[in-house]
Amino acid sequence: MPITKELENIRKFESVGFTHAQAEILAETIEQSHIDGQKDLKEFINEKLDKLELRIKASHADLLMKIFAIVAGCTSIAVAVSKLL
Repeated sequence: MPITKELENIRKFESVGFTHAQAEILAETIEQSHIDGQKDLKEFINEKLDKLELRIKASHADLLMKIFAIVAGCTSIAVAVSKLL
């Protein structure tokens, strides 16, 4: 469904003196501008979401590496303590 109401716009333009052909072209141009703007916004949002997803994946990988390092360190300490006892 179009963002603007093209027929209503045509009638408004005609009511202030535009010819029917001029009003049609103007309404079409406005409609296309809205559609293009909406597409650009969707692309922008998708691009930002993709970047955010990559950052989250990188953060998860980093967090898993830190957890692994902590577990390995704790295991080493446990082994050292068990050898002392």
